[in-house]
Amino acid sequence: MRVPRFYFVLAALVIIGGAIGFYLSNRHPVELAAPAAPAAPDEPDAARQAVSHPSAVEAESAAEVLPEFPPGAIAGEYVIHFTNIADYRAYLAALKAAGHEPLSQIDQLMAVRIPQQALRTVDLSRHGAQISYAHEVERPLPPVELDPELLATLRGYGLSARSIVGGVLQGDGSGVTIGILDSGMHLHSQFDDLSVEQIDLTGGGVAGAGADHGTSVASIIAGKEGIAPHSDLVVLRVLDEAGLGSSFHVAEGIVQAVDRGVDIINLSLGVYQDSPVLRQAVDYAHQNGVLLVAAAGNDGYDRMPYPAAYDQVLSVTAVDANGSHAVFPNQSNQIDFAAPGVGVLAAKEDEGSMYFSGTSAAAPFVSGTLASLMSGEAALSASDAVALMRRHLNDSGAPGPDPAYGGGVLDWDRLRERDTPGIIDVALAGIHLSSEALPGTNMPVEVTVQNRGTEWLNQAQLEVFVNDGEPIRFTVGTLGPGATTTRKVYVQVPSHASNRALDIVATVVPEDLNQDVRLENNFKALQIRPR
Repeated sequence: MRVPRFYFVLAALVIIGGAIGFYLSNRHPVELAAPAAPAAPDEPDAARQAVSHPSAVEAESAAEVLPEFPPGAIAGEYVIHFTNIADYRAYLAALKAAGHEPLSQIDQLMAVRIPQQALRTVDLSRHGAQISYAHEVERPLPPVELDPELLATLRGYGLSARSIVGGVLQGDGSGVTIGILDSGMHLHSQFDDLSVEQIDLTGGGVAGAGADHGTSVASIIAGKEGIAPHSDLVVLRVLDEAGLGSSFHVAEGIVQAVDRGVDIINLSLGVYQDSPVLRQAVDYAHQNGVLLVAAAGNDGYDRMPYPAAYDQVLSVTAVDANGSHAVFPNQSNQIDFAAPGVGVLAAKEDEGSMYFSGTSAAAPFVSGTLASLMSGEAALSASDAVALMRRHLNDSGAPGPDPAYGGGVLDWDRLRERDTPGIIDVALAGIHLSSEALPGTNMPVEVTVQNRGTEWLNQAQLEVFVNDGEPIRFTVGTLGPGATTTRKVYVQVPSHASNRALDIVATVVPEDLNQDVRLENNFKALQIRPR
């Protein structure tokens, strides 16, 4: 019997359609997951059994081509994320059954790090998994590409952290535990009386080669010359002897530090790639009330590395002993604090001292200050300590928060005197010419005055001198404690053909000069040379 041609066509379409459906059912498109709060794997509340993993690539079937490693990723390994505990445990069991062991895992974040060859052995699509990468983290390197003349203008402190701060600020750190994620720590004599827990995530030994960077960082925070000398330390080695590490190890270190009950975590390290697992670890710490402090980096960029760039992290730039921007730090409107970072005397390896510079040195000044404020008889909560520090920052550079100085420069005298009435301290906070000023044009120079005392300032006289000209005078009216006011003076910016620099000097004095407790901050000078 002859079958009508129509039925042959219909059968062919059914077969082709089935084949297409089978193919599509085994493919998964790339998509971005939205951030959400991580949950502990043993959390009984069903509402907390799922977490999302931002910026992770949804895993394809094991039969598909392996994902390529993006720039900055550590080759030969992947990070696998899960959105619920059941899938996470099922995947670990399947991985083990296939004869593979994870390189490392963070149960609290439901993240596992696997070697490249293990990716094909288990079909990730069956476990709702997502793939991301570990990125290379490093300690902030010393500046190497900056103008030597600019670096030569910086003035080093030449003092220990304790001396720079002026002794113990409030408490001595007793009862406060600080996690230091760095290159480890040598058993230096400065730490003889400290409680130190050591965790090695690199295999090089906490006190192994390359631990000098972490030793210097730790000595600024605690120990005999530290800001909070009796703080307890949890030192987690996440950087190797070359100062390099993995964003996965940093995330692992953050989680371990949180679970060990730290109050503050210092991170004098960074990576310019946003890592999903690192972001999750930062969220984990933040949700557990742990303060994170990170270096803004020394590369002179107009952006910061992670974790400093995360909103939940307190980012720190560096100034020299004159309170001037240290030239080499990255700049960003997200920077929270500026602190000493040029020629700080810090512990060197297992004995002696060295001059330590960079945002790596500045970050522990913030961590140590927080530990001091969170200890002692008048101990503050973590949030109150941060808020207090913000209220007593010294404005510098451009008026208000700016990319160079961030929120402002730490001032330990102001923190000590905050409850002492009757202090008169008017300061010349900054002389600022915009970096966008064109040579040969008339541009405004902003001169900022700040009341750094504890009493209202009724009146002060501001004088601005431009080159050899007559002083330009202003009267500064009432100004509350911590408040600032700015005056503008128009100047001729030197042209490229000019051989003369532009010199601007400003002074400010209160009505009764004898009442001002710090006359040394009543004066500033700025020199602008043609470029």
